[in-house]
Amino acid sequence: MSELYGEFGGIPEREFCELWTERTFSLARSAFRLVSASVEGEIGKRVDGEEFCYIDYFRDPEFGPVGVVRIKSTEVSTPDWTDVLGVMAEGVQEFVMGHYRMVWPVCGQHGLGLHVGYLQEAAVWKCKGEGSGGHVVRAIDSAVQL
Repeated sequence: MSELYGEFGGIPEREFCELWTERTFSLARSAFRLVSASVEGEIGKRVDGEEFCYIDYFRDPEFGPVGVVRIKSTEVSTPDWTDVLGVMAEGVQEFVMGHYRMVWPVCGQHGLGLHVGYLQEAAVWKCKGEGSGGHVVRAIDSAVQL
């Protein structure tokens, strides 16, 4: 919110909400491209087709003119890169499981499916295979394992 204020100053609520939604939608598209490229690079599968509900957004009467960006059954309504990236990763993961009937991504150490988590303001892939909360495998926006 402070980024938008810093960039545009004081503006009418409706215009602010439009900018908020546009920024969220733009981040979602960028995050989608990043995560879907990861899928293609890691398992050679494409994230597209009629079965894939691409990113869209709607206006929720409860939240007024602010739009909510959806991908599959996940949604996000904040223009925060970390949150948007985590939501897009969950949506793409859901698509891969449903469309290809396979688990992605997988922990190389334990052979278990990874889950989205957040660590030090970064969206990460976590494995629950080591008890006591598991371990972070890598940042979602990085192919480098931690």
